[in-house]
Amino acid sequence: MTTYDGSQLFSKLLDTIRASTALAAQDVDFCRSMSKEIGDALDETSDKIVNLINVLLTSVDQNTGLFECGRDRLQDSWKDFSNVMDNIFELSDRSIDILTKSSGTMNSGIQMQFLDDSSRAKFSLSGKIVKPQLSFRRPVDNTEGHPFVPLLKGKPFALKPFNKVKLVAGNDSMPEHYEHPYQDEIENQEYDHSVIVKSEPIASQPWDTTEAIWVDNTEALDAMLSDLKDVTELAVDLEHHDYRSYYGIVCLMQISTRSADYLIDTISLRDDLYVLNEVFANPKILKVFHGAFMDIIWLQRDLGLYVVSLFDTYHASRAIGLPRHSLAYLLERYAHFKTSKKYQLSDWRIRPLSKPMKAYARADTHFLLNIYDQLRNTLIEQNKLAGVLAESRNVAKRRFEYSRFRPTVPSTSVYCPIEKPDPWKNLMVQYNIPSEKEELVKALYDWRDTIARRDDESVRYVMPNQLLVALAVNTPTTPVDVISVNNIVTDHVRSNSLVLANLIKSSIQSIKLNKTQSVLQSDKANNLTADSLLTIPQIKNVMSIFESIAQTGLTTEVHEKNSGPAKLADILTSKSNAVDYSNGDPRCIKHEQFESRCHEAWKTMEDFDNTVVYNIQAPEPGPAIKELAREPPKSSPDISEQAAEPEEDMDEIVTLKKVRRHDQSRKTDAEEPKRHAIDYSKNEKVLVENRNTSKKRDSKKRSFDPYAASNHSDGAPRGVKKRRSTNRGKNASFKR
Repeated sequence: MTTYDGSQLFSKLLDTIRASTALAAQDVDFCRSMSKEIGDALDETSDKIVNLINVLLTSVDQNTGLFECGRDRLQDSWKDFSNVMDNIFELSDRSIDILTKSSGTMNSGIQMQFLDDSSRAKFSLSGKIVKPQLSFRRPVDNTEGHPFVPLLKGKPFALKPFNKVKLVAGNDSMPEHYEHPYQDEIENQEYDHSVIVKSEPIASQPWDTTEAIWVDNTEALDAMLSDLKDVTELAVDLEHHDYRSYYGIVCLMQISTRSADYLIDTISLRDDLYVLNEVFANPKILKVFHGAFMDIIWLQRDLGLYVVSLFDTYHASRAIGLPRHSLAYLLERYAHFKTSKKYQLSDWRIRPLSKPMKAYARADTHFLLNIYDQLRNTLIEQNKLAGVLAESRNVAKRRFEYSRFRPTVPSTSVYCPIEKPDPWKNLMVQYNIPSEKEELVKALYDWRDTIARRDDESVRYVMPNQLLVALAVNTPTTPVDVISVNNIVTDHVRSNSLVLANLIKSSIQSIKLNKTQSVLQSDKANNLTADSLLTIPQIKNVMSIFESIAQTGLTTEVHEKNSGPAKLADILTSKSNAVDYSNGDPRCIKHEQFESRCHEAWKTMEDFDNTVVYNIQAPEPGPAIKELAREPPKSSPDISEQAAEPEEDMDEIVTLKKVRRHDQSRKTDAEEPKRHAIDYSKNEKVLVENRNTSKKRDSKKRSFDPYAASNHSDGAPRGVKKRRSTNRGKNASFKR
């Protein structure tokens, strides 16, 4: 086998990636349909690639299922392939870290530790697990018939006495709700003095020589609680599951002190963990979380726990400007520990937990207190600790509320499972569903939400978004079509195929009916007139009001002469008059005279006939104008006559420029011919000429030229003949 160095292998890998990316950017299916040779070559190449993948998979894990050719089969098996590739990347990343950092760690004396998550470790996947909700002493309520009621049974370390949970009345921006029980304590309780001073970081307990303590009964819970009351700092984290529950379930709680790690089974102790408020609400005990944005919500929703004196390392990492803010990065940077992402999305409901899962959960809090020490010192040096503590207080004040009672104006201090009033519109925008099908999408969305609440399942488990969109786009109206609309059909959709078919059918009919009614309503609105808007009694009522207003002005005894109502009455009741001035003397013209004049004018206008022709005689012109019209116009001679030029001899090679001599003598006034007046009225009207002719004559000239060639009529004046320009400085010209 030929051996390649790293650079050669890397260059060949880059060439392969570029070629595959360029091929994916082309329309391969179109090329396949156009040429049979190309289709056969693509099928042969695909078979070779699938065989190579199967060889690689069997070399990694012999129990892995093999790929089969075909697009649909590849899509079904791609999830398993991605899981295997994630494991390979994790192992290769770990090996690279060992190779590249071994020299540096040996010199510095710090050894990088790794989480033991060997792929050969056997653990159970989700499979068919009995839902733990069925054994809860306090049943799950998904009806949202009232605001969320805090699960407190007492209030330790209270500044404000806790007698009974108070319901706050709603307003325009916030519906009725129960207030946060520990809001005053979170805002007003001071942090312990050790939080605001620098101190030497305390090293964590050795990872390999310690084990986590499993707590799943009340005796172990009481023993742990007594130990936690004696500490000043503790690290907390949660593992949550939300695929087989509508709101979700807190499945595991991790608590670490300076000396011990605890794993609490929050499923079996769900109704007994309220006693931890004696530690979580104690302001003298610092609670360190990383990314407590959702942990605070889950604690109060499922366990009735509230946190006072919170320190969030996520906000600390952002304040000091770290390049990344994940817990995995903080573990690598400050604790020199590399965790695994393999169990991040595991089903934490399974019992018992596998050893790798316990190790992963323990790693989240085991090193967190040491990381807090280093971050606190850095924040104090940069004078940023106060801002991080303020952000941590805001996170601790977050409150859980049902979606039905969500705030009208979104608020970061309130969390609801469904944030927006019309959540189905996001699906329509995301998957480009036409707006005409909004009613159908809403019906499917509401049905999915109802079933999920009833069975305490997530909406993703009942009907994934892709399946909902497929039903809305294809609109199947029979149970068989509903089942065959997508390759992935859930059990709820399969068992309710007839219900969904009837729902889609009724929604389509409702859409058509609403469209028809909207058209009819628009036509009806366009045909509305004043008669249809006002009835006869309404018109009579308005007229009576105007008459009563006019009549009020007639009673002048009630009002003064110059009062407003009297003047209004005079305007409404008096008839129009006018004033005619003759030599400065005014003369009033009554309304009756106007009416008689109008009557006479209309009578005169009726006597007119359109066929009547009226001739108007124009005045005769004077004798001087007649005499001038009889004389014919005489053409004026040229201003100057030019002498005839001699003919050129074409046999001459060089022709000297001929000198032109002009007679400089001026003609006397007696020699000038007499000129007569010109009557331009008898000539052609050159201004009224076709525009096209003027454009052809000279397209550049927009003004009228009386000396143009087209205007040389008998009576038009002649322009002065232009002289040829002389060539200055030259006395000879050459001919061919």
